[in-house]
Amino acid sequence: MADVVDMRDEGDTIPNFLKLDQIPTNYVQQLETDLLEPVVFTQGSTTSDGFTRFTLQNKGFLHSHSKLFVALKPTATNTRNYLQPHIGIGQIIKKAVLKIGNKTLNEVDSWQGLYAVKSSLITNENNVEREQYLTGRVMNHGFRYDVDSSVEAPDYGLDNSVEYNTNDLSVPNWANMDHSKPEECPSYMIDLSDMFNFLKVHQLPLYMISEPINIELTFVPTVKERVQIPSTGTSDVATEIVRDQLKFCADYIYYGASDEMQRFANANKDMSFSFVDYRLVEHTISATELASGVVRNLGMANRIVPRVITLFADTGFDEDSIVGKYNSIAPFVNGSGAKPDLKYNIRYNDRFEFTSDIENVARLFSMTTHSESVPFITRNEFSGQAVSGGIATDTYEGRNQQDNLDGHFFNLSTKLTNGRVGQRGLELHVSGTFPSSGRVPDLLRCYCEYVRVARLVDGMFEVYNA
Repeated sequence: MADVVDMRDEGDTIPNFLKLDQIPTNYVQQLETDLLEPVVFTQGSTTSDGFTRFTLQNKGFLHSHSKLFVALKPTATNTRNYLQPHIGIGQIIKKAVLKIGNKTLNEVDSWQGLYAVKSSLITNENNVEREQYLTGRVMNHGFRYDVDSSVEAPDYGLDNSVEYNTNDLSVPNWANMDHSKPEECPSYMIDLSDMFNFLKVHQLPLYMISEPINIELTFVPTVKERVQIPSTGTSDVATEIVRDQLKFCADYIYYGASDEMQRFANANKDMSFSFVDYRLVEHTISATELASGVVRNLGMANRIVPRVITLFADTGFDEDSIVGKYNSIAPFVNGSGAKPDLKYNIRYNDRFEFTSDIENVARLFSMTTHSESVPFITRNEFSGQAVSGGIATDTYEGRNQQDNLDGHFFNLSTKLTNGRVGQRGLELHVSGTFPSSGRVPDLLRCYCEYVRVARLVDGMFEVYNA
C-alpha cells in the first residue's frame, strides 16, 4: 500500500509531513512543548507492576523524539545503586503501549529485551559521551593495561570515563542513587521512538485525529528489577519512581506560515501507511532440552514477517548482577577458542530459511549484522570464544566483569525471505550445548517483527495486519 497519497490542492503540491524524510520545500516550522503529568500513576509493589498513562493533546504533529523523564530513588539501606549499563533507565519499563481511541497502534511486551538488542547498535563512544548522561546506557569498552607493561593490554573491561580504583570500576558519583540523598538521584529520559518503533519512520498528525491518544507504560515491580546493587549492597530493597519527576515532554510541530497544515488535512481525509510492530513469543526451555534439540512454534500465521530476533535468556539474574535478566546466553565453549555446539534454523511455508542449519557462530553474527546493522558487541560478549584479549576479571561495583559479561549478549536476528507466513506459522529449530550451571538459559524469547497498516479516515483510526 502506498505511503504517499494525492496531496494536490488547487494546483499546489503539499509534501508528506507524515513521513520522517527530507521536505523538498523550505517550510517555516514552529515547535511547541508541553510537559505533561500522568493522568494515572501506580507505583507498584514488591510483587505487582507499576503503571502510568499519559494523554496527548490533539494538536500539531507529534515529534518522534519527544521524551519521557524518569527518576528513581531507593527507599532504604543502600547508599550505592546503579542502572544496567546496556539498557540504562529502560530496565524499569516492562511494557509500552501506544493507543488511539480503543485501537492499539504499537505494543511491545518485555520491552527491555528488545531495547537491549537495539541499544547494542549504538557505538561505544556515543554511549560513554552522550547516552550515559541521557539514558544511563554506558556499554563502553576500554583496554585494561598490564601494570608491568606500558605497551600491552592483555584484556579489556567497561569504561565509563571514571578511573579504576585498583581493579574496581564504580559509577560516577552523579549517577549513583543514594537513599539518604534522594534529591541528588539523577533524572533520565527515554526517547519516544525507542518505545514505539512506528515513530522512527512516521510522525503522528495529532491535529487530524479526533480520538484520544494515550501512552501506557507498565513498570517492573519495585524489588530486584529497577536498579542494580554492588556486591556489598543489601538485597530486596524497594526502589520507587519519583512521582514529581515522572513527566512526558511532548513536542508538537507546526509547518508553514499560513494554511499549509489545513490544506494537508483537506487533501488527506483518507490516508493509509504501513509500519512494523513487534510481537513477543516466549517459551520456557532448559539446557537439557536444547541439547536434544527444540522446535518451537512462533505463530504469526498469514502475516508479513520481515525478521525474527531470538534470545536465550537466563531470568535468574536480578539486582545481584551487572546486566540483569535481559541477557542472551551463548552456547557452551569447551576449551579456549573452541567452536560452540549449536544449530539454528527457521522453517515456514514448508521450507527452511537456510538450506542447512547454521552452525558457525561467525555466520550467526554476520546474519545478525545483516538483519539489524553492526552490533557493538565483542566476541567474548557474543560467544565467549576469544582465545586472548578477553574480558577482564576486574570488577564493576564489586562484581566480576568476566562472569557478568562473557557470553551474555548472544543476540540472534534473522531476515526472512520466503514471503508471507503460511497457516502453520513460524517454527524455530535450535539445538546445542548450553551451560548447565552458572549462566543457564531458561527462557526462549523471540521478537517477531511484522507489518501492519494504519488508516486515518476523517479523524478516526483503523489498524490491521498487512
